[in-house]
Amino acid sequence: MGRLPPTTLLAPASITKPHDQESLAEEDGEEEKGPSLDFVFFGIDLKPFLPAHCALSTTLGAICMLLVQVPILSRTTSMSQTALTAFFLVLYSVTLLCLVYCTFADPGQTKEETMPRRAHKCWQYPRPIRRYDHYCKWLHNVIGLLNHREFMVMLIGLSLISVLGTVIDVYLAIQFAERGTLQSEIIVLVHLAYSIALLAFVGPIIRIHVGLISRNETGQEWKKNENYVANNTSLGDNVPVEQLDDDEYNELFDAGLFVYDRTKNSFDEGTASNCFKFWCMARWPADEKGEW
Repeated sequence: MGRLPPTTLLAPASITKPHDQESLAEEDGEEEKGPSLDFVFFGIDLKPFLPAHCALSTTLGAICMLLVQVPILSRTTSMSQTALTAFFLVLYSVTLLCLVYCTFADPGQTKEETMPRRAHKCWQYPRPIRRYDHYCKWLHNVIGLLNHREFMVMLIGLSLISVLGTVIDVYLAIQFAERGTLQSEIIVLVHLAYSIALLAFVGPIIRIHVGLISRNETGQEWKKNENYVANNTSLGDNVPVEQLDDDEYNELFDAGLFVYDRTKNSFDEGTASNCFKFWCMARWPADEKGEW
């Protein structure tokens, strides 16, 4: 079954006290709730166009890097232009392919009537998503069992693009400033601004997801604070954060005093095992439920 239109399966949002939702960049369509009014202007919902924006900006960045930065970097250093071109071509291609896949792929709808553990219902699909992680508004799709690894590869690619772009642009800007090459310097500075903006956006997201993978914790579980406790509260120590009243919850959250409790996460088997399962566990068998 394909996706449902945004007006389908609209249900009142449950009142929760979530983690930092903006950092996870996901909260336009959680579970059975429809999309929010973010990116809606004059009655036009622009969220379906966000994946195209991401793909276009990445493509333009690739063109600039391959046609401007790489040739100049090769001329001013001993690095091979062919090798640099091949490296960045592969980097941008893999990143864009993963972006497109994550946007259009079925994230892993259940094939049975039973609800597997870690599966959740989302407004976007008629069936629950196995090993549901989160809804990404920038891809306008759910991240689940069948596209989570590709999502991480995309984040890694964007992070490399932003870091390498920033380093190369700073180097070239200094070179151009010394030589007084105004036109090339403007192009490099524009690309530098893009690289820094991309790093500021992607950096916090990949940091969160690397932590989630290392703990074998889904974004959904993290958002709902299922595995977190707080100490020195009015209820005592080692108190599940969802048992706190709103004022104390907000106070401790703002102070960064929520503590991950591994004993509450039955899926956490240690960083090495968690990472191995994420990257190496077979996901495509028809009977795979994502209960790991």
